[in-house]
Amino acid sequence: MADRFVTIATFNDVTEAHIVKGRLEAEGILCFLGDEHIVGAQPFYSVAVGGVKLKVTAQDAEEAQAIMAKIHGGTSEYLYNDDLEMAPPMQEHVSARTCPNCGSDNVNEEKYNKTVFSISYLLLGFPLPFMSRKFVCYNCGHRWKAK
Repeated sequence: MADRFVTIATFNDVTEAHIVKGRLEAEGILCFLGDEHIVGAQPFYSVAVGGVKLKVTAQDAEEAQAIMAKIHGGTSEYLYNDDLEMAPPMQEHVSARTCPNCGSDNVNEEKYNKTVFSISYLLLGFPLPFMSRKFVCYNCGHRWKAK
């Protein structure tokens, strides 16, 4: 038998509706948002369609309203299980290129050949970007090509 859905809250903002929906889903309550796409595409239609409607099954309506009251009252608390598997930490630093002459990491890649770039700009009126993978060290001034 199909469950009947009831509207327990309306929102003028789609983002706020998704936050509350996520919290209810985290508590195990089946819910969905009505008219979210209309309000998302045309926010000024929110008043005309009655806002974004948060709908839950009729049997979960009381529990959902109690959770909503906690959220609006500022007493909402969600306890996480210790069984949750966390994502691995992201790599924070990319290995930096260092100068082969002095070992400094204060280096920069020069992507364009500046001589050809400047001469073509003077003669043709527009620059021709010839690619060259050269690096320059700002500490010792050493220049080298990438291998």
